[in-house]
Amino acid sequence: MVFEKYPSKITEDYWVHARPKNSSYKITDNCGKWLVFTYTKDLDETWQKIAKATEKGALGIGAKAATALENPNAANQDVKVICVYTYDSEDKKDVARIAWKLFDLGVAPEVLNYKKDKVTIEGKYAVKGHKKISRYSVSIHHFKDKTEKEFIKFFKEHFE
Repeated sequence: MVFEKYPSKITEDYWVHARPKNSSYKITDNCGKWLVFTYTKDLDETWQKIAKATEKGALGIGAKAATALENPNAANQDVKVICVYTYDSEDKKDVARIAWKLFDLGVAPEVLNYKKDKVTIEGKYAVKGHKKISRYSVSIHHFKDKTEKEFIKFFKEHFE
């Protein structure tokens, strides 16, 4: 099982991947990902939660975690990224559902940013000085005192 791999111990590849066992979603040209930034010391524990949920089909169409291999696109080698992919960035209900699940799993950072894959393919990264590359951005306070249904309603209204 993928979640038994510890990204902080992997040095031969930049990424470790997880996929749902069963998924009915088809990837579109609008696919993207939530970016979960975590300190290296917390990487393995955070990855375990995300990988398990991904394999069970509770998150998106896949996930990947940065490994111990130094990545030139990383702004800080003490902080690693875990990407949680959605099939379509314009399906706001699904995108919001996945953000909620990350919050519910206890792995959502203070700010959770969503980036379309097209932006990554174009080579746009914050570390390279690019601005406004996130499609969506939510703060931890957007989740507080809300149910999942209330958060999804807020998200869909806020990002019209």
